[in-house]
Amino acid sequence: MSFSELSRLLDGRRAADHPVAILGDHTASFDRFARTVASVAALVQAQGGRRWLLASQDAWGFAVGMFGLLRAGCSVAIPPNHLPATLERLASQVDGVLTDVAPEAGGARAWHLIPEAGEDLPDPTPLEDGVIEFWTSGSTGEAKRIRKRLSQLNAEVVALEQIFGARFEGGPVLGTVPHQHIYGCLFRILWPLAAGRPLVVEQCADPDRFRFAMARCQAPALVCSPALLARLPEMVDLDHYATGASVVFSSGGPLKAADAIAWRRWVPRGVAEIYGSTETGGIAWRVQSEDPDSSHWRAFPDVTLSFEADGALRVSSPRVGPEPIRMEDAAEPLPDGRFRLLGRLDRIVKVEEKRVSLPELEAELEAHPWVSRATVVPLEQPRTMLGAAIVLAGDHPHFAPEERRQLAQTFRRHLAQRFEPVAIPKRWRFVDELPYDERGKLTQQSLAALFVQGV
Repeated sequence: MSFSELSRLLDGRRAADHPVAILGDHTASFDRFARTVASVAALVQAQGGRRWLLASQDAWGFAVGMFGLLRAGCSVAIPPNHLPATLERLASQVDGVLTDVAPEAGGARAWHLIPEAGEDLPDPTPLEDGVIEFWTSGSTGEAKRIRKRLSQLNAEVVALEQIFGARFEGGPVLGTVPHQHIYGCLFRILWPLAAGRPLVVEQCADPDRFRFAMARCQAPALVCSPALLARLPEMVDLDHYATGASVVFSSGGPLKAADAIAWRRWVPRGVAEIYGSTETGGIAWRVQSEDPDSSHWRAFPDVTLSFEADGALRVSSPRVGPEPIRMEDAAEPLPDGRFRLLGRLDRIVKVEEKRVSLPELEAELEAHPWVSRATVVPLEQPRTMLGAAIVLAGDHPHFAPEERRQLAQTFRRHLAQRFEPVAIPKRWRFVDELPYDERGKLTQQSLAALFVQGV
């Protein structure tokens, strides 16, 4: 299947019966996609306005809604989530809302359901270089709106196809991450549309939906988060599927080497990890193996990197815009042109005037045989101290709740072999799983909430 620029997706060169999306038991053709886009554009043009909110829980509605709004010459504002309060707040800031969520909210005049394909014929002229608005994750602060041009998103899709296109084996694209954030939007929707690969519209983040989708797909591509990739082998019998995934992508945070190596059992070529942000898009990639050097990152072809005095990574790219962007990640350049990520600069905290590296504490905790996952968070009440949230390994000794202080003391002694007393967490929480959000990220707020009560 020939690759198409996003601005020329509707130019009529793609076959009418080409499969675009898998909606439950049936497949939507390109003709249906193009005609639905035309219906969306007609609705929006009839209503007027230049900036619309696109609130679709369904990836099909999101895809036709985005291209319909772009065809109508509108900017596309994408909400960070579909909570009623969020949608009601953002609806007051736009000219209209295109949705499959709650058309009654915020006033019926402003809310419009995504239409079905009608009699309107698709316009084959290239799309304008419209604006698409995303939101950052807000994992370390307030989320903020980021504006991207269609041409910037297209440039990333082109780069992804150049690097990874040969890994696909003809199956559909199956995602466990939400489509309204830039990673899901690019990998689950825009890239498949440009490359002519069918996309599964349902987000398959829970085990039952994942099993159902895998059973129906031949050699799918998986778009996942590191948190879910770490848990999936425990929740789903991946050996059960005759045809496994052809390629697996991970983004949102680094995948632990042990998890990456474990996944080679089902994906021999390994998990392709993407390092980036909403502001920059994709910056670099890697595929980890038993080779320690495989943990190093290789920049995308259109990305130029520099390193500031404090070690922060500085990113330049046409997809970033005219000015470079400083990342709050420390990095070290390597002689072969790759680089090593050293951790978040904002994860070096001061406790009683001592600098403490939270990633180092977490790595040491996870080196203990009783620990599966660990995260350390600074707490401000009643004074500045550290809290540790621990997911215990399956083969750890079983402690009754009243014995958790003893368990915490075991881990304190373990850390005391390498760290000064001030760096050792004072508060401890033992949980079944860490509070990852739908993007596979841990936020300061969700972590701090664990310590409202605890050891």
